[in-house]
Amino acid sequence: MRVRIVLLSIAGLALAACGSSRNDEAAGACKAEIAKQLAGKTYELDLHDLAAHAKAESTDTVVLSSTAVFDKGLSTEYKQTYDCRVRFDAAGKPSVLFLEFNWNLKKAD
Repeated sequence: MRVRIVLLSIAGLALAACGSSRNDEAAGACKAEIAKQLAGKTYELDLHDLAAHAKAESTDTVVLSSTAVFDKGLSTEYKQTYDCRVRFDAAGKPSVLFLEFNWNLKKAD
């Protein structure tokens, strides 16, 4: 009996670890919006970093920020920070309210 309880507990914890968090869902919504806005551009995002930098703005809104790398590996590579605000509706579906790239036009040394 104890073995069964322990196994069920372990299975429950493993299943919970596989589920996506609210921050992960918000990061995914930001990624999708960025893909639409930057269609045709070569860039790379770090979703784990984006989700890690999520902050609750209100009960239904999350603000995320991270850095995008453009033209990675090329001589023209550069990085830009961005901010993304996501709202969750009553059903828990995320939608992007705001997306802003903080363009820095100075060339890094």
